[in-house]
Amino acid sequence: MIAVISDIHGNLEALEAVLEDIRQEAADQIICLGDVVGYGADPNQCLEVIRNEAVATVLGNHDLAACDLKQADNFNEVARSAIRWTAEALTAANRTALAAHPYQFIEGDVHYVHASPDDPPAWHYILTEQEAWNAFEACEEPICFVGHSHVPLRVFLRGGRLEVIEEEVVDIRLDDRALINVGSVGQPRDGDWRASYNLFDPVTRRVVARRVEYDIDKASRKIRDAGLPEVLATRLTVGQ
Repeated sequence: MIAVISDIHGNLEALEAVLEDIRQEAADQIICLGDVVGYGADPNQCLEVIRNEAVATVLGNHDLAACDLKQADNFNEVARSAIRWTAEALTAANRTALAAHPYQFIEGDVHYVHASPDDPPAWHYILTEQEAWNAFEACEEPICFVGHSHVPLRVFLRGGRLEVIEEEVVDIRLDDRALINVGSVGQPRDGDWRASYNLFDPVTRRVVARRVEYDIDKASRKIRDAGLPEVLATRLTVGQ
């Protein structure tokens, strides 16, 4: 069983709660889809935990920007402020390790990437039907896990048609192609404040969506104490 996590964004409380849930679910591998840092107050701690726990971690756009602030030129003001703080907070060793993450990771017939597999360094979102088609066309593997939007989404290509699947538990058929956004551990944006991740069984091809409660008050307090923008604390409570 593989736990696929993404978009931790420096939220140590959410990450620790998810790791405990992963242990209870008896997953034996963790793959991280990037954006370990940015927004939250514990970038170094989150990176160190992921380094110890994940078998593979890909690069996210906030990860890259924390290593090269020029990459944050298109961020909004709040995100730029948070990534500048993050860049200053990172240890040299963690910055070096973060910059070394690849844009994508492929294992068997499964593709793992932060944004769309359609040109990963371009950080394309997958929010529209056309963007889903672009992702499927760019990905040779039948199963692709992504993050980036912070919104869980499952799009299947069946019989030449796109289908959005909303069930928490879904089995990927042998003739399916699947594009699965696992949501965000540290900053969900689908109106549900709980940390989001997915379990994937590569043998049965079953995918299970998980939501986990965590100490949101502590995570918010750390953001405020660090002097980060207030909106980063308040948005956690509403999942936006």
